[in-house]
Amino acid sequence: MISIGIMDTYSRKSGLSGQDAVNGLKTAGIEFLENGNMSAYSSIKIGGTADLMIFPKNEEELLFILNLLKANLSDYYIIGRGTNVLFKDDRICSPVISFKKFAANFYENKKNGSEIILEAGSGASLSKILNYAIKNDIGGCEFFYGIPGTLGGAVAMNAGSKESVIGNIIEKIEIITDAGDKFTVKKDGMKFSYRNLEIKDIGGNYFITKAYLTLLKSNGLKISENMEIFKKRKSSQPLGEYSLGCIFKNPSGQCAGKIIEEIGLKGFSQGDAAVSQKHANFIINKGGARPEDITSLIKIIQEKALSIKNIKLNTEIKII
Repeated sequence: MISIGIMDTYSRKSGLSGQDAVNGLKTAGIEFLENGNMSAYSSIKIGGTADLMIFPKNEEELLFILNLLKANLSDYYIIGRGTNVLFKDDRICSPVISFKKFAANFYENKKNGSEIILEAGSGASLSKILNYAIKNDIGGCEFFYGIPGTLGGAVAMNAGSKESVIGNIIEKIEIITDAGDKFTVKKDGMKFSYRNLEIKDIGGNYFITKAYLTLLKSNGLKISENMEIFKKRKSSQPLGEYSLGCIFKNPSGQCAGKIIEEIGLKGFSQGDAAVSQKHANFIINKGGARPEDITSLIKIIQEKALSIKNIKLNTEIKII
């Protein structure tokens, strides 16, 4: 099973021609782009060209696209805002479905005493949700600070920090399976683990389209105090650089960044890609890095971590 949030990627086999897809999209009035430069859709600003990119804005358009591609079983990829996706320089011939413009509205769905349920479209960025919460004295999502990407991908990856993860505040989610079926999944139907979400009784693949967050009425002072914790921690990360966020998952009970630093690779570079001097679990693009520079660095780090510390480092990022 593959959960598709907006930080995730997924490809599916099929044989629909690009022109068939373009004609269908034109008829339906769905936004698309031919010969898209993928570096513009990646937070590390690297990538080749995609023959066809499609930008669904809501569930109805997503369903139409899935049916269009499924009609002849075309290969396709799903991406979000490219915050953890490395695009190779190779031309991408299969359609790329981008959630960059997907529904991002959010509002307070229910209030019960101090508890607030915030309903949000999966295209909403975590930063915008956090800003809304701060302005309206809503607490419980301060750990969103500095986490890139959008809500759908954050839920699918159970994003968060050591203080909290998004799975702790999810009330329910709405999903669409790649067969075109819509479901609402409550908390007891979800199993969150480290950087992962499994949904009970759902076979095949699914796309998160909406999430409901359980938050609490708070006050500006308390929210500000909580925010300082995360601002201080994020100050040690290269947030102003082109990167894909954390490259590796933390091994159980250990910190990937610390492991990379201990094996002597902090600041190590390949071409114009380098292990960040601020945080060793980040690889940055110094301006002219190529995809093979990134993948070469990843391989070097993995091999050295295994040979020196007997630790296997698994990646968080996706590679297309």
